[in-house]
Amino acid sequence: MPANKVRFAICGTTYTIHTTDSEEYVLSLAEKLDADMNQLMATSRTASVAAAAIITALSYLDELKKSTTGADNMRAQLRDYLEDAAKAKLAEEEARREVERLRREIGYLKDAANAPAPAKKPEPEPAPEPEPEPEPEPETPAEPEPDKPVEQPRVQMPRPRSHARAPQDAFISPDSGR
Repeated sequence: MPANKVRFAICGTTYTIHTTDSEEYVLSLAEKLDADMNQLMATSRTASVAAAAIITALSYLDELKKSTTGADNMRAQLRDYLEDAAKAKLAEEEARREVERLRREIGYLKDAANAPAPAKKPEPEPAPEPEPEPEPEPETPAEPEPDKPVEQPRVQMPRPRSHARAPQDAFISPDSGR
């Protein structure tokens, strides 16, 4: 870009500079500087042009520093936001993959639940239970041998009760006083 020759006046003194910036831009800066310095000199009658230039320059540096710090903070915030957005995108993608995996698993489980049950393998027959031992038959009397007498089973019959007292109750003991 060719250099522009720009003329401007600040506090009654004319200055000429060569710059690559546009003439309109340089003139707008010169007008602001001229207005700020004239205002400072109007409020303080003892301020010279040099003092007004120094104080105005410090004011501009202060604005620049604060603006730069603010811009740096905004850049850091933007960087943090971009990192958070990237992390959120990764988390979203992982969640999407997990949802898709779970959908496939649900489909598989539904298919498995709706599928006809596989034919059961025949269960082995249980081992046969051992046959119970036959109960011994009541002994029947064998045919009597001709030479031996036949034994009859003994049956005990209950004794008839009498109204008589037992013999021990019949005696009166000498101590009883009867």
